[in-house]
Amino acid sequence: MMLSKINYKLLKYLSLLLTLSLYPHLILAQEVDVDDDLVRWTPEGMEVFVSDAALSEDMPEDGRVQAVVYRRLADNEPFEEIARVQRAENWEEFTQRASTGLIEGLLNTLELETEEELWEFIKENPNMEGYGFLAFNRNFWRAFGTAYLDSEAVQFREGQSVTYEVRHIMEDGSESEMRFRGTAIVGELPNILPPQSISRVERDSLVGVRWAAPIEGSEDAFFGHVYRQTEEGEEFEQLPGRIMAQRSDSLIIYQWEESVEPEHSFRYFVQPLDIAGIPGPRSDTLSVISVNFENLPLMSSVSARDTTSGIHLSWEPVEYKPYLTGIEIQRSRQADRGYIVLDTLSVQETEFLDTNLVPNRNYYYRFRIVTIRELNDLPSAVASASFRNTEIPPSTPSALQAEQEGDGIRLHWDSVEEPDLFGYYVYRGTSRHDSMAVVSRAIRDTTTFLDRSEELDGRTNYVYAVRAVNMSDMESELSNMVVARPNRLVRPPAPIGIEGYAEQSRIRLSWRNEQRRDGAIAGYHLYRTTSQPGRYPEGESASVQAEQAGFERINDEILTTTSFDDINVNPGETYYYALSTEDHFGVESTLSEARRFRSSPASLLPPSQVSARTVTGGVEIRWNRTLQQDVENYRIYKRARGEENPSVIGTVSSETTRFTDDEVTEETLYWYSVSVVRGEQESSRGREQSVSVR
Repeated sequence: MMLSKINYKLLKYLSLLLTLSLYPHLILAQEVDVDDDLVRWTPEGMEVFVSDAALSEDMPEDGRVQAVVYRRLADNEPFEEIARVQRAENWEEFTQRASTGLIEGLLNTLELETEEELWEFIKENPNMEGYGFLAFNRNFWRAFGTAYLDSEAVQFREGQSVTYEVRHIMEDGSESEMRFRGTAIVGELPNILPPQSISRVERDSLVGVRWAAPIEGSEDAFFGHVYRQTEEGEEFEQLPGRIMAQRSDSLIIYQWEESVEPEHSFRYFVQPLDIAGIPGPRSDTLSVISVNFENLPLMSSVSARDTTSGIHLSWEPVEYKPYLTGIEIQRSRQADRGYIVLDTLSVQETEFLDTNLVPNRNYYYRFRIVTIRELNDLPSAVASASFRNTEIPPSTPSALQAEQEGDGIRLHWDSVEEPDLFGYYVYRGTSRHDSMAVVSRAIRDTTTFLDRSEELDGRTNYVYAVRAVNMSDMESELSNMVVARPNRLVRPPAPIGIEGYAEQSRIRLSWRNEQRRDGAIAGYHLYRTTSQPGRYPEGESASVQAEQAGFERINDEILTTTSFDDINVNPGETYYYALSTEDHFGVESTLSEARRFRSSPASLLPPSQVSARTVTGGVEIRWNRTLQQDVENYRIYKRARGEENPSVIGTVSSETTRFTDDEVTEETLYWYSVSVVRGEQESSRGREQSVSVR
């Protein structure tokens, strides 16, 4: 015999195949085939897959005409029949099972015009392989009779293990010897990891986002719902339809693109779904703009003009756009290379005066429009200006030295003893082999200079040299080079925030990889407190802020990953977490914004074994003693035939495991159940036991 089963490994081929088999056949040799993919938990109940074809007597599938579904709730209990499943006998029964949307989808997919044509096609084509993408629709399974929804499972306690067995009725009316068995857990979430954005598409009329997650840990991901926000502050809307979760090497890829109007911004995230449509954790949110950042407008009327104070640069105003952030001015002494950034101005600026110049040199300028994406490296305009002199240059300064002074660098050098000396210029760069830029005005009547520029970085070693200039504006060669680093504290950026969720025995935390913002970051520190954090001084390191706010650091070694499982938590307790970064220089950032999580409270379970029997004077109910801590009472419930909801008939202490109901009537059937009480918390009622009073 053969039975169709869901094979989740096939998903990596689904992006290439629009017509697919939902259930690849598996030839079985044993009498009982155990496969947990036979059953899936959903909020509506347990979905049990019984066949890959609609079974019927007039068109048997491999000799099978009907599927019989059995269920048991404990390993030591027998299986009980709960349903018989087969194809709808007529069109009226089929429409009762199917939704209007499914019927319309079948007509469109199969390119049929009338419902009569559709019903004839369904009767002649019972196998699911012929229905393409619709074979993933849950309404399709139930309408065709290839799956059974056990809606009673929603009444079972969360965490309850439920086992199902599928047998088949054959053409001769016998029951198949082969049985197919699977187990699922009530409330079990699909095995799906939160996707992370990996790329964006931005064009004038097209935007798109790609997210990815490891396949390992996301085996249950099949589809995704994409959500979009068009205006800041508005709610995200779920976009129509579903996208396929495509397998690629070791990753699951979720890809979305759509045509939009130019120069609009959007924010997107995706929420994965399993085969039954159960959602997994949502992705991060990514912003996109419908602008082609590789085709920005050029600047016009750019000019460079020599003045008594320096070279004056000017240009026509740039049209304002919210995604344009500035105008970057670059300078070099060679037209094709060696450019350094002088400054970045507002897009509203139309002029710039370059005063850090050495006379008698040609200077070349490039202008670049800066955007929020920092993708455009091509210049938006160019200009140049020059000074000329053919006299002999001055001697080269010597004995240059550098030392830290406050948060700056103090330079000293020997003077050049020449009668036509005009002064000196100090040069600075970040490498002996890269271009160096003038960082001082003309220095006269002294041989020292203190560099306290705001752009100095405490993480960078700077290379300095000095050049002499005479009255004819001729320059000497560069002096000897010295290297120094300013004594300036540079804190790495604080993490943006923490994401996560709480469970009963742990709190799972994750955060964004901040090394993308700052490559000098070495790792992270995680802080925790059980009370509302207090105020802390701004600008201080996270360790100082944490002490003021009542946090304690919970990692012994620096964290090099972007996730952490806090297993030292108590059920039902609230915890606050904050995060910091530390760079390779040992400098710690400030604290991130604190996030609050509450671990799940410990659950309370009813007695697992309850019995009821008639005795002299009434009905005696017995149950096994619970081993749960702090249990105070047992509460006994009763209902008679015709009563939908039971009522409380007694409460006994936790030391008692029996109760006698003396308010009974002969020739009446009663049902009894027992719950556990601890303080104001009460467990669910245990399984009902029936007894007939005679």
